[in-house]
Amino acid sequence: MSTDKFSECRAILFDYGGTLDSDGERWPDRFYALYAEAGIDIPREEIRRAFYYAEDCCYADPKVTALGLRALMGAHVHLQFEALGLKESRKERELADKFCATSERFLVRAARLLKRAKTRYRLGIVSNFYGNLAGLLKEAGLMGSLDVVVDSNRVGAQKPDLKIFRLALTQLDLLARQVIFVGDSYERDMIPSRELGMKTIWLMGPNSGSVATSEVDACISSLSELEALIL
Repeated sequence: MSTDKFSECRAILFDYGGTLDSDGERWPDRFYALYAEAGIDIPREEIRRAFYYAEDCCYADPKVTALGLRALMGAHVHLQFEALGLKESRKERELADKFCATSERFLVRAARLLKRAKTRYRLGIVSNFYGNLAGLLKEAGLMGSLDVVVDSNRVGAQKPDLKIFRLALTQLDLLARQVIFVGDSYERDMIPSRELGMKTIWLMGPNSGSVATSEVDACISSLSELEALIL
């Protein structure tokens, strides 16, 4: 049953990466673990640098807007390997495949949860993404449950810019206090949504740090815990 603090809420907005496709584990951390598992001994900061190089390339490449999850991550990992000076095509494919397999498993769970949540709330996604988010959501079977999808590369604003959150609120035609935001990033998700007056639920992953949890309305360590709070 919903707690009183969420009783006025009529919609839920979710982050995508790290929220729907894992339990709060951010993409750079997931890749660091995959490199280690593959026996590629590279410092975390170098992997982080390669990850953000790939991010920037994907944001800038209009061809990415047509890619599904597996094609996207194949391109992303290829760019990471390029930045790291690695030429190991087998391990490149292995990393991309393992990343996708984990994401796909979590997205199946997310699709079930959103379908149930849709009976009580309007739903949406607000994500820093490459312009192909709607395609990935359709591929994963989530689009039928969603009223709003705001992809940063489509709207020209990235979280934590308040503009991207305001766009979602406008599309929902609701006041901020009527909306819950669920995300894994304290800085990009919790702070701006709270500043606008939304209710906030922080999905804390294994590397979330020690930010004061009193600044959010609720904390969870798995998306499945959301049901006990608001469904």
